[in-house]
Amino acid sequence: MIINRRKICVVTGARAEYGLFYPVLKKIRDSDSLELQLIATTMHLSEEFGSTYKQIENDGFKIDETIE
Repeated sequence: MIINRRKICVVTGARAEYGLFYPVLKKIRDSDSLELQLIATTMHLSEEFGSTYKQIENDGFKIDETIE
């Protein structure tokens, strides 16, 4: 049986909101019926704010796209 997976796109721009999204992102990633598409923007990409996109990757998430 083929399962149609729904794609869920999440856009995150700051560490604070990523922390709020984290439990939901894990559930989406681990779901058999959902596919996570993750976009990192603005502060995540800034060295001034710690390049927090690295934390997202260290948490086991694939960043599908970046927008500066």
